[in-house]
Amino acid sequence: MNSISMVTLVLFSIFIVTISVIIFVSNRHSNINRSFAITAILSAVWLSSNQLSNSLTQYDTVLFLNKLIFASSALFSTALFYFCMLFPEKKSLTKKASLLIIAPGLIVAALSFTSLVVKDISIKDNISDVIFGPLNIIYAIQFGGFVISSLVLLVIKLFKSTGLNRTQLKLLFWGLGLFILTVSITNFAIPFIFNNFSLTTYGSYFIIFFLGFTTYAILKHHLLDLRVILTEAASVLVIFAILAQTLFSKSLSQGIINCFVLIVVSYGGLLLIRSVKDEIGQRQKIQKIAKRLEEANTHLEELDKIKDDFLSMASHELNTPIAAIEGYLSMILVEKMAGEIPAKVRQYLESVFTSSQRLAHLVKDLLNVSRIEGNRIHIIYEEKPIVDIIKQSIMEIDPKVKEAHHTLTFHEPKKKIPATYLDVTRVTEVLINMLGNSCKYTDPGGKIEINVVSDDQKVVVSVADNGKGIPKERNQAVFEKFSQVDVLKDEVKGTGLGMYISKRFIELMKGKMWFHSDGEGKGTTFYFSLPLLTKKPYDPHDGEGAVLH
Repeated sequence: MNSISMVTLVLFSIFIVTISVIIFVSNRHSNINRSFAITAILSAVWLSSNQLSNSLTQYDTVLFLNKLIFASSALFSTALFYFCMLFPEKKSLTKKASLLIIAPGLIVAALSFTSLVVKDISIKDNISDVIFGPLNIIYAIQFGGFVISSLVLLVIKLFKSTGLNRTQLKLLFWGLGLFILTVSITNFAIPFIFNNFSLTTYGSYFIIFFLGFTTYAILKHHLLDLRVILTEAASVLVIFAILAQTLFSKSLSQGIINCFVLIVVSYGGLLLIRSVKDEIGQRQKIQKIAKRLEEANTHLEELDKIKDDFLSMASHELNTPIAAIEGYLSMILVEKMAGEIPAKVRQYLESVFTSSQRLAHLVKDLLNVSRIEGNRIHIIYEEKPIVDIIKQSIMEIDPKVKEAHHTLTFHEPKKKIPATYLDVTRVTEVLINMLGNSCKYTDPGGKIEINVVSDDQKVVVSVADNGKGIPKERNQAVFEKFSQVDVLKDEVKGTGLGMYISKRFIELMKGKMWFHSDGEGKGTTFYFSLPLLTKKPYDPHDGEGAVLH
């Protein structure tokens, strides 16, 4: 073996052993950690003995190394199968099951040191050939059976697994599959078929596929924490280097200095490893908390959806009896289809009629909220001048204005505002809601003013009153659901949904809604803006004519 090959072998073996020890130390109680560490160490023994047997020429040494190849590979296949049995569920096997797995490997390993598996060797031109014993077939069955069984076991688990476990099993399957394929070619097919053992030197190197894919699973999916492993590996290597330098010091003073450095570095490495572990522990706690919050958020979303579905269903079911109540009361009170009724009875019926109208308004608001939050509002665009919509809204709200003895003034723009595409029904509802609020929240005899202005891109409508105003501490809650101004909560009946619905309607038409109030008792001005559109926006539901998707 040349110097480059020897250095490669030593470095590769040290790397495997170091990683194995660190994995074991990082979690001594983990069966997966222990089994993986043992598997990696046995692969290093197999690799080293395989390489050395093809480079040395002493008969006794080469014979022992060849026996060690078979023994270590038999134990490796056993440890590999045991690891695959545990991975990734981290479940412990019973003592009986563990014994059934380990016993065949131990028996074959013991037989490998007799002449029953490796009978003898012949060395010609510095190349050794193995002379197999009568029980070599047992070794082949045990080794091949355990390795193939490991692969089959991973396949079975792969089909049954989901999520993270499935991804990890895929990585191990490909790593083990490539290792088995390459080793089968170099260490079995070619030697047994062509009686050529020249490639067996390189076969065990292909363990890098299995170790590499497993390491990637560690890095990518946190099977083991690679940061701890790398930190410990770096610390151990540095400590070993300083220890070697200390042992081979040329003088006592240099040895003392090196010993002092070793103590300092060892202590620093210990602190570094602890800090990394603490950081990882904190991160894991944060991940657990984040997962719980995500689960709680998902549960809240489910509850919110159930609430919306209930509101939608209840509102639809209430509409029918409310309409019947309003219809019959209208026939009695307005159309007088039941003839003249006593004044006292009329007073009671009018109170019922008013309450039924309030209930109908509440149901309508609940339906709108349910449709908005369920993304089931269908904006039906049509071309209409905004001034015409304002005048129509004033006509509808006029009875309430007169009842409260308010003065309502509409300042028509001097410059004609062009027609634009909008949902006439929704904009009318928004305006009536704004005017209705001004009526409710302004003392009798108040003033309400409507203005409209425009530029080349948008039109802005405002409704101002000299009413009670909005306290500054309530500014953020005006457009929230079920929100009413505190100073009015005992005086004005309402659902607290009107401004929320209005703002969402305007936003669905690509507009904005806001307000201004100097504070309690200083009046309020509500605004909304809509884009001036010369072309009808694309509507995937055009022609359906339905409110719902």
